Amino acid sequence: MDFGQNSQRTSILKELSNGNVELGEAFALIINDMVMQSGITNPQAEVFDVVPDSWRKLAAKPDKSSEENKELDEAFREEINFLAESYLLYMAKETKNLTGMLDYQQYETFMLKYRFGRYDVMNKPEYLNKIKVQIRNAFNKLSAHGEASGDNLIDKKDMAAFIYALSTKSKRDQNNKFLGFEINGLIQPEDYAVNESELFQAEDNLMALKLRISYKILNNIL
Repeated sequence: MDFGQNSQRTSILKELSNGNVELGEAFALIINDMVMQSGITNPQAEVFDVVPDSWRKLAAKPDKSSEENKELDEAFREEINFLAESYLLYMAKETKNLTGMLDYQQYETFMLKYRFGRYDVMNKPEYLNKIKVQIRNAFNKLSAHGEASGDNLIDKKDMAAFIYALSTKSKRDQNNKFLGFEINGLIQPEDYAVNESELFQAEDNLMALKLRISYKILNNIL
């Protein structure tokens, strides 16, 4: 990877020192394949498993001790943070970012190439304008981890909140009220399609709520 001068390379490598760019690329390819142009789930898409078999085996164990539950929680956080740094490292590499924190222009460049590039959007002005609005909405939600405003940069904590929100299921009561998360460690194509659709919307919706709660859980401020 060539990020420029040594001082600049040190900056990004320090910020995302735990990331693996190959994993980040694989993750990007898999989630980008989950949704088709119209936002419909791709029936040929793969499920992405965030956690290893050892985590899933322990999670399936009945009557777990408090120590085992703590181990599961810590291991899940580690996997989320590792994947978040890896994905952000890949995005930074592809957009020539030198800090490990993406601004809007870099995020838009990445999304136009890797999420929408296969649809030849650059030659369809009306469609391109619509896509850019969606990308801006997504950036606003991610950079502020679902809050009303943020620092206009996507860092590793913002990305971890995004992946945490994707890899959990929403729990609801009989009135469909959101109660929190059920951790399963799987990103299903059909669930991702719904989450991405809400990410692309301007309003404060369920995805924004999930991002807020995920950020607070991961940073121990809930």
